[in-house]
Amino acid sequence: MAKRYDYMDWLRVLSIFAVVGIHVISRVVNHIPPTEWQWQYAHALGSTLRWCVPVFFMLSGALLLTRKPDEPVWEFLKKRLAKAFVPLIFWSGVYIAYRIFQQDRSYTVWDTVQAFFGEDIYFHLWFLYTIIGLYLMAPFLRILVHHMTQKTFLYFLGFWFLFTGIFPVLQKFIHLNMAFPVGMFEPYIGYFMLGAYLFLYPLPKKWLPALGGLAVAGVLVTLFGNLYLTNKTGEFDGFFYEHFRPNSMAITLFVFVLFQHLAPRIKPNPLITKLSLATLGIYVVHPLVQVYLNLLFGINESFINPILGIPLVWILIYAISFAIIWILQKIPIVKFIVP
Repeated sequence: MAKRYDYMDWLRVLSIFAVVGIHVISRVVNHIPPTEWQWQYAHALGSTLRWCVPVFFMLSGALLLTRKPDEPVWEFLKKRLAKAFVPLIFWSGVYIAYRIFQQDRSYTVWDTVQAFFGEDIYFHLWFLYTIIGLYLMAPFLRILVHHMTQKTFLYFLGFWFLFTGIFPVLQKFIHLNMAFPVGMFEPYIGYFMLGAYLFLYPLPKKWLPALGGLAVAGVLVTLFGNLYLTNKTGEFDGFFYEHFRPNSMAITLFVFVLFQHLAPRIKPNPLITKLSLATLGIYVVHPLVQVYLNLLFGINESFINPILGIPLVWILIYAISFAIIWILQKIPIVKFIVP
């Protein structure tokens, strides 16, 4: 059995909790005019949560890419792909059924095939497609990680930051379009590799204050950068919400390194372990919980004052989603759809 790292369990639990929060907050940010105080409140909350998805990719990279590359490629892929592909197929079917029976959509067989392979069934399933792509590359990236020196690794991460973090900002603000292909420096490959780097070469504790300062700056850039762009265009512009902007990278780096240094103080916790093991299940099911809480009971982020409504609905969706997954994981065959 693979070794469990308690700080990683905590990071998974906090990350999936933040993901649920983002999807609650986004209903306010995307449907209320930016001039309203509810929008300002939701945007301020959301600006603190942009680290959550990148952390998932970093955790996967830390665990998968740092092992010796002696496992046959097909053996590696069989184990990893089943954990993502089976849930993707099942939950794609669930969300197709939701669209047909709840939203009165109609799908031919070919429409379904196109939607499935085109990542167009439901908004949050993109994560499973991305993780499957990273799993396919992992056996080869692991060889790269195993043979790179620390200096070479830093060059790789530097080019990733340049291509993925800096170039889009230049394009956005000074309209400088870069023709260089991104290739190996695609956004989520970089986070995958960054997790492996920090696992192999942890940053010294003395760096934490500087990283914390950059993280605070990242939150402020997210908050005020999006406000500036939104005021400029007259409609919401979430450019700085993207996971691979420099501001999000700074926040993510600090969160990951902070928990690495907290690791000696973090003791095993049975509840955190259970929540961590339910992470993928909570991810795939929580949008349905959010929808039906609203449809059946009128419970949404605005059913009371949003100052209370957002955190209450956020916690409720998370708790119900976990309860559903905890029950499903007890059923021998069904548990494979929520590994």
